[in-house]
Amino acid sequence: MTPMLTAVSEIVIVLKTDALDVVRLLEAWWRGLLLLARLFLCCCRLLNQVVYELKVPEAVMMAPSVFQRNKSPRSSPGNMPRKLQNGTEASQSTPTADSSPGNSISDAENFECYGEADGDAPGSNALENGSRSPGNQLNRHSWTRTSLRRTPPSHQENLPHRRWGSMRHSGKRQIGSNVLASQLYRSSSFNSSGCGSGGEPADDMYSDVSLEEDVQGLNYKVQLLQQQVTSLADTQSTADERYARAKADNAVLQARVHMLDEQIREIECRCEERIAEEQKRCREAIARVERDRDAQLAALTDRLGAAEAEASHLKQEVGRLRGVAETLRANADIGTRSAREAQEAAGELAAQLSAAREAERREREAADSVRAQLASAQLELRTLRAAPPPPPDPRLDELRQELTLLRTQNKSLTEAQEELQAQILTRGVEEGRSLLDGVSGPLVATNSLAHELSQMSDHELQKALKEQQDVNVQLRDYIDGILLSIVENYPQLLEVKHQKPNLKS
Repeated sequence: MTPMLTAVSEIVIVLKTDALDVVRLLEAWWRGLLLLARLFLCCCRLLNQVVYELKVPEAVMMAPSVFQRNKSPRSSPGNMPRKLQNGTEASQSTPTADSSPGNSISDAENFECYGEADGDAPGSNALENGSRSPGNQLNRHSWTRTSLRRTPPSHQENLPHRRWGSMRHSGKRQIGSNVLASQLYRSSSFNSSGCGSGGEPADDMYSDVSLEEDVQGLNYKVQLLQQQVTSLADTQSTADERYARAKADNAVLQARVHMLDEQIREIECRCEERIAEEQKRCREAIARVERDRDAQLAALTDRLGAAEAEASHLKQEVGRLRGVAETLRANADIGTRSAREAQEAAGELAAQLSAAREAERREREAADSVRAQLASAQLELRTLRAAPPPPPDPRLDELRQELTLLRTQNKSLTEAQEELQAQILTRGVEEGRSLLDGVSGPLVATNSLAHELSQMSDHELQKALKEQQDVNVQLRDYIDGILLSIVENYPQLLEVKHQKPNLKS
């Protein structure tokens, strides 16, 4: 029972530890869920902050640049040459103002509009040398000079196709609009100074056709600038729309973040309530398991006490049964010996019975002969009575004496037979007692029944008892058969004979 109690206590301890592990696992799971929700909220807030930081500088930087470009006097054709001449400063200052990633298109357009301010460009050097040196082959009055509308044929053929607003250029750098505007301004100022002096005939050759070309080139450039300003305004409106959309998305995300905060608070409350409920339920389950364990321990203790009492009772019963078994073994040995002796006595009785039968047969024969003799004697006696009495015969007295002697012998034989039977029974009883008591002679230890029983095993005792029972059954059947045969054939042997007084004739 003690291993059973230990097993039950171990099972209860395992159940208790399993319940505690389940509670800890649920608590860790809810904490992990809360941490995951908080991490998600932090990521959302960080993303909103990054979007806001990206959008706010773009809006702050783009609005003034477009406003300044719209207010710039470059849109007027009268002021275009001077502003184009000073366009290098604007081209250098504009990229620093619009340095945000959202204004890459406007930076490219500004670069395309104002051109390059490199002073070592080959086209610009050639034009400046052509306009300032009198020995240059290209005259500013020639139709093949570089104008604002077109580039040299070699540059037009070699220029690769590039998209609108691209910052990349080919290996051969084309002449920027800035340089062309400055050259045009210098040529126009030189022309006006030449015409004012009125001293050289080359100034008179500056015809209206070249002026018209210059005006058309300037108009073309102004239209390009207007288109670029329009595209910049469109870009600004697109950026404003994107900013408004991002702001609306930010508001939606903030509302969602607030909603998620509320949901997280609700989830935390529900989790805490559920954890409290689970803890309460686990405590109740643990208390119930402990109560069940105590009840089971009490029941097992009672069963253990009952089992111990039953074991002690069984030990006593085993001792008693061992005594009974020893008694039965002794009785079995006694029965075996008595059966053996009974068999021997039955054999002797059978021999005596046969001898008695033989003696009885002889006696019957003798009695028959005596009866025959007696009948003949009676017949003779009648004849003698009828006849005159003869003289007394001495033979008659002899016959009477012989008859008396035979009766006496028969009686003595019957008494001797009864005495022999009584002696046989007495001897069997005495031998059985001597076997039980072990005091029949010098071989006390060997003839003791208890000694023989102690030397035999349980299996041998059971086997001997079974054999003795079989022998007893066979002996009983044999005795019953003998008695039946005696009753059927010689019932007078079983009759009780009463002694009669001797009649003397």
